[in-house]
Parts: sequence; structure tokens; C-alpha cells
Amino acid sequence: MEPASLGAARQYQIAKQALSPDSLKNGAKAAGAEAKQSPMAQGLQEFSQIFENVETTTQAMSVGQGDAHSVVQAMATAEVALETAVTIRNRVVEAYQELLRMPV
Repeated sequence: MEPASLGAARQYQIAKQALSPDSLKNGAKAAGAEAKQSPMAQGLQEFSQIFENVETTTQAMSVGQGDAHSVVQAMATAEVALETAVTIRNRVVEAYQELLRMPV
């Protein structure tokens, strides 16, 4: 593997851990099926599932069990989800900066 590929692989692993924190999974299991999750927790779980789907689909294709169309479709879905997350983050940062500019 090339050094750039190793760096990308490390960054992917870091991002994967950030997308599926153990505390979120353990909290969801401890709360039980009856308790309703917050919209933020649901969004994080859905976001994590999208990227897990990409990983699963890509691995299936690499061993010859999947097709290219499903990989492209999963990647497109992940791209839209990532763009949405970045947009939400930008809006939150803008709102926070606006609050800091307000006189007290």
C-alpha cells in the first residue's frame, strides 16, 4: 500500500469510531425499546447506518458478492448525508457566532 493510502485508511478508522460511539449504542440498549430516543440520537444512528451500509456494500463487491450499481448508490447516499451533516454543522456554528456577537 502507498503511504497516502495508509493515511487515508487511518483517517477512515478514526471517522468510523466517531460515527458510531459506544456510549450512543450502549445508551440506546440500556434505554430499552419502549423509550423514545431524541431526534439527535436518531439522526446520529441513521448517519452511522448509512456509512456502515457503504462499508458492507464495498466489502461485498470486493469479494465478488455485490455489484457496482449498489456501491455507487450507497456512496451517493453517503455523500448526500455527509453534505447534510456539514451544512447542519455550519448553521450551528453560525448561530453560535451570532450569539457571541450579541451585546449583553
